[in-house]
Amino acid sequence: MATTTNNAVVYMGERNIQIQDRPMPKCDIDQVLVKVICTGICGSDVHNYCDPKTHPGLILGHESAGEIIEVGANVKGRHVGQRVAIEPAFVCRRCEFCCKGLQNVCAAMKYGGMDKTDGTLSQYFACEPEMAVPFPDHLPWEEAGCIQPMAIAVQLARQANLRPHQTVAVFGCGPLGLMIMALAKAYGASKIVAFDIEESRVDFAKTYAADVGIVSPMNTSGKEPLGFAKEFINPLLSEYDLGYGVDLAIDASGAESCMQMAVIITKPYGTYIQAGLGKQLCSVPMWLITAKGLTVKGTVRYSQGCFADAIDLLARKKVDIAPLISSKYPLTKAAEALEAQRAKEGIKIVIMNQE
Repeated sequence: MATTTNNAVVYMGERNIQIQDRPMPKCDIDQVLVKVICTGICGSDVHNYCDPKTHPGLILGHESAGEIIEVGANVKGRHVGQRVAIEPAFVCRRCEFCCKGLQNVCAAMKYGGMDKTDGTLSQYFACEPEMAVPFPDHLPWEEAGCIQPMAIAVQLARQANLRPHQTVAVFGCGPLGLMIMALAKAYGASKIVAFDIEESRVDFAKTYAADVGIVSPMNTSGKEPLGFAKEFINPLLSEYDLGYGVDLAIDASGAESCMQMAVIITKPYGTYIQAGLGKQLCSVPMWLITAKGLTVKGTVRYSQGCFADAIDLLARKKVDIAPLISSKYPLTKAAEALEAQRAKEGIKIVIMNQE
């Protein structure tokens, strides 16, 4: 192969990365070699970038798409020149969860860009063909770099049993929250209510997919948390014609106060989905969950077929994520991209791996 470099974004220490020329990945007989074109930056990438506990030498990134440039001798169904989104989850396919199609909770999970498993912020990446999911040529590269988070939204919709005519509240107007709103709109939700503490993000949500946008207050006066949440949420039910509450509430923020508000705004026998990751131990009103008969579920990553569903929605423009893409950076300026995402400059930042 004529290619001589495989530049990668390598974590060296807290908020310290280097662009290193790593060895070209070997394409085994059961693998494909992908020329990585675009990678979206995720909140977990920023967390790893800022965390002194991250393993030095780790290649960051996991939201990537590229073009197959080599196919192993045993591989079927993939070909050179094919555009693919990379599923960054290395799963065993043998544990009881994988056998049920629940690869998102594989008992032997390794995930690209996490722990000591190298990610996809490099120019080339070798993987099993099942991890390289084809998408049509007309889908722009920048959008293809967002297929992975869209697959997470699809998994959430499955967990929530999202259906037409439902009212939906989403707490957190970051990339995941916005994708969830777009998906709810595509699924025919009758009303989508967006919450965030930043007015600019609420305003964006209203222009993008939400019917109602509300700035959430901060409890700066030290009021009892549940009472504070009730004082804020209860008047909104009549103000925005939400009846006894919404059918489905989703917390995509990870903030404890939003979890409490989400429980309060959900109508009896509605569904509450926890998607955002915050503190490991949070306080939620279990008595209210019980009294309302709520269905409460967590959701993580994506399971079998979510990538294909996400690609189909994007390819047919049932969901348009182009407005979320705020800026592009070359791989050589990955540090600037990570700092911009850390500072929440815009919504979604992507890195062009070959630049």
